[in-house]
Amino acid sequence: MDTQAAYEELGLDSSASDGQIKAAWRRLVAEWHPDRNAAADAGRRMQLINKAYQHIRQLRDDDAPDSPATEKPGPDSPKKTHTRKVNLSLEEAILGCTRTLRGQFSHTCKDCVGTGQHVLAKRCSTCRGSGAVRKGALFGWLWNEESCPDCGGDGRQREQCTACNGSGERAVAYRRQVRFPAGVRDGHVLSLPTSHHDDLEMGLELQVKIEPHPIFTLDDDGVLRCEMPVNGYAWMASRWVEVPTPDGVQQMRLNRDALVYRLRGHGFPSAPRGPRGDYLVKVVPVFPKHEDPAQDALLDQLIASSTRRAAADRTQPLGQWQRRIKRWNSGKKDPARDQ
Repeated sequence: MDTQAAYEELGLDSSASDGQIKAAWRRLVAEWHPDRNAAADAGRRMQLINKAYQHIRQLRDDDAPDSPATEKPGPDSPKKTHTRKVNLSLEEAILGCTRTLRGQFSHTCKDCVGTGQHVLAKRCSTCRGSGAVRKGALFGWLWNEESCPDCGGDGRQREQCTACNGSGERAVAYRRQVRFPAGVRDGHVLSLPTSHHDDLEMGLELQVKIEPHPIFTLDDDGVLRCEMPVNGYAWMASRWVEVPTPDGVQQMRLNRDALVYRLRGHGFPSAPRGPRGDYLVKVVPVFPKHEDPAQDALLDQLIASSTRRAAADRTQPLGQWQRRIKRWNSGKKDPARDQ
């Protein structure tokens, strides 16, 4: 992002004061933060707003004179954005959840400006302040001068920075409690309000990753689906079965004329914090593949019983058909009846 685009993103020009820049950033964050704004592009807009603010602050910090090391962080203190991935289950994404996130990040030590050392007023004891040391060559007959390794050639004594233990970087641990709204999608980026750590204003961006689910599948258009086998005889008899949903196991009545069932209000939210969509359940009736004499005997009893009932009921198509066949067959056996 270039400087002009950064100012335009905040609705300002380059003559704006530090206070105006901070106020504009806070106002836009309050307006576009995904926790307050349900628009589909709220997360992307928050990223642009934060990048614009960081670019302008970094530009002004680079142009500003060095501050004393003892200065306390203020509203315009340097900012570092830490990005991390967070894995959520599909149920957590559907219903929303609260997570406690712990981690750490490193930044350049402010006390030694990343060098790991402090320059003292004393002269270097190794080179006696000359900045060079003599090194023998050709069996000690000649001498060469080299830059002093302890002072870097400037003749001043140095000591290890105690703030970073000589590494030039300082590690900062953080602990944040985060509320993920219901309806957050895979790939969404959530920007959290900044917090101060070790003289640094830290922003935290969370990249959401939804883990694959063993039962549910989420289509790209946000439709939640499930495919489950059911007993074929239970399906034929329109019996009740247990169906898994994100809210727990629910009872659903089968219909022999249907294979796909729509459970309204049990699916994925249409938008963050929006209403729940529909949940589609596809059933696959399963019948025994091998013959079972006991089951065959029960089926024969069921067929015989239903046939007798149909024959006794003049309104049923099967009974009507049986009587029609009986009259036709009787006429075939007695052709002289109509003569």
